[in-house]
Amino acid sequence: MSERSSSKGSSNKRSRGGDSEEEVVIDDANPPLTLPHIQTRIRQLLARLPSKEETAALTVDDVPALESWCKTVRSILRNYTLTLNFVPFANYQWEPDRPGHTGQSLGALRNQISLSTAQTNIVSSHIGKILTPGIERQIKKKRVTELENGGKEEEFEYENVIFDPDLLQLNREQLVDEGVYKRQLVVSSLEQMLQCIDDYQKAEAGAAGEGAPRFSMAY
Repeated sequence: MSERSSSKGSSNKRSRGGDSEEEVVIDDANPPLTLPHIQTRIRQLLARLPSKEETAALTVDDVPALESWCKTVRSILRNYTLTLNFVPFANYQWEPDRPGHTGQSLGALRNQISLSTAQTNIVSSHIGKILTPGIERQIKKKRVTELENGGKEEEFEYENVIFDPDLLQLNREQLVDEGVYKRQLVVSSLEQMLQCIDDYQKAEAGAAGEGAPRFSMAY
């Protein structure tokens, strides 16, 4: 596993460029603007994931705990998707100016982002079925008022009810059964993305002749 930050709310500071005096904070309020900063942000999100033990302890008999787990993971995955959208800004370079054959490495990075998004969407989709089940409006109360002119005035009070409670229960049971696997899917996807960004930076440095041997990404 990749190295994780020590606390949920921790932020990471990095020097910008060669200026050792200027520090850049990466956290919920400060988006990442470089590839190393994006890696820092992904590590922060990994550190926020509920533990394997906490995930294994989930049960359909404790719905608040199950929904709390879902809300935590949903927030992490939303932030992860948002973070990946900063990659094009962090590595933009006019294509004719790219050294060597780095277009292949850029393509591999883009493919990995698409794959990682698809993998984490599997978990996001399941969580969505639990936190936002289908609902319908039903009449809860009806009040009829007799008017002085002999007419009637009807008032209705509505409530939202779950459209298919059995399906919701099934989705909860599935998440309890598959929770450890789906948690690991998120962990592996984020860690592989970290490795992919590492490989991409090595490929770019090699193609630019920055003292390192030419490196080719293989995905």
